[in-house]
Amino acid sequence: MKRLIARALFAASTSLLSLGAFALPLSEYNLIVAEDYTHQSSSVGGKIFVGGNVIAKNSLDLGLDLTKSPTLDSLTVVGNITGNNSWFNVQAGNVVTGGNVSGTGFNFNGGGKLLKGNQSDLQNQRDNIISELYDTSERYSNLTANGSVVASPNVVSLNYSGSDSVAVFSVNAADVFRQNARLELNAGSAETVIINVSTAHLVGGAGQLAYDFTAPGGINFTSGFAANADAFNLGASNILWNFYDATYLNLQGLDTFRGSLLAIGADLVNLGTADGSIAVKSLIQNRQIHNYTFVPPSEVPLPAPLQFMLIGMACLFGLQQWRKRKQATTEEINAVPALA
Repeated sequence: MKRLIARALFAASTSLLSLGAFALPLSEYNLIVAEDYTHQSSSVGGKIFVGGNVIAKNSLDLGLDLTKSPTLDSLTVVGNITGNNSWFNVQAGNVVTGGNVSGTGFNFNGGGKLLKGNQSDLQNQRDNIISELYDTSERYSNLTANGSVVASPNVVSLNYSGSDSVAVFSVNAADVFRQNARLELNAGSAETVIINVSTAHLVGGAGQLAYDFTAPGGINFTSGFAANADAFNLGASNILWNFYDATYLNLQGLDTFRGSLLAIGADLVNLGTADGSIAVKSLIQNRQIHNYTFVPPSEVPLPAPLQFMLIGMACLFGLQQWRKRKQATTEEINAVPALA
């Protein structure tokens, strides 16, 4: 019986170990906006998916880092595209919209064209993407932190010295994003860094997520944070900031945001230059978003509640198998005719 349960435990622990070992929407899209996307200036290097409308205040350059192809959809919009005599300079691929287009023109420099999409299909695509992002954010937020945070008045250091492939940090937004603070990262041997950021507090005991996070000016990503990996930096594609409970974000105080930003329940009203994928509820963009899409970890440690559930299921399965074998053995013995 002990051997059966041990086998069941091993199967349970290994079968779901790779929860993050699949492509995520953040791996495909450089920018995902669940509702409306207002573009005031600048550019997006990779693919864009917008679940609502696009409002272009000025010209938008998109697909700068993509391979030119007439079969690539570099901008997908479920709703309408409206502009103020603005232009979309599409450097690669097509623009697909389920709604109407007005007040804007298109320069297709990568062989693409404007396509009319089926709005029902686009809505289903949006719902699937948003649902997956919510699930991912919740799953990552429940991971047990294995890294430490050391905060001094002007420096906040995220340090990891373990042997796991994924470094997990749990931080409060107000503790990390401080006036004139430098952010440092020591990822050690980790291949991926997940930083779970809480912005919530209780208001009058109501339990509502009512903390509207605003980063003050002068915050810099320094040692350990870089666009590309080298001997001292993990690289922006392997860092994810998970603002899992945010409802409102103003990141205008950040010079260059390093890593992908997952805040699918938040309205992002200002964002400095970003190296990484962005996934938010709505967005007002003023600066460049560079195409460093998130590379999900090959293995993600299971949240503790799920580990306990799997262990319980494994033990139950092992016990059932043992009872079946015992019953079968008893029946075989009873079936043997008695000796005369």
